[in-house]
Amino acid sequence: MYKYTATVTISSEDRGGDTEASENVNIRVGLEAVTETLKKVHFVGALAAPEKPATHICVTLENGLTYYGPIVNGHAELEGGWIAFESDMLTPEELGL
Repeated sequence: MYKYTATVTISSEDRGGDTEASENVNIRVGLEAVTETLKKVHFVGALAAPEKPATHICVTLENGLTYYGPIVNGHAELEGGWIAFESDMLTPEELGL
């Protein structure tokens, strides 16, 4: 399931223009297309996140593909978890990679 190494950036973005972000490098991830516009990233370990509630995620795979969007849902524990987010980008599997 965890086929990729990625940089996962979790951010808190509000309408006032303030953005707080936490970057997590070298994270083992799996990327799943739940629907055409909903993706789910599964990760190993704990992710650093902003103090404010997280609103967006950016997942940059080691091959350069980047997935970004607003967070819809998620679940995390010390050993790992998942985050669902809106994105219309095709996953590597959908691209035939």
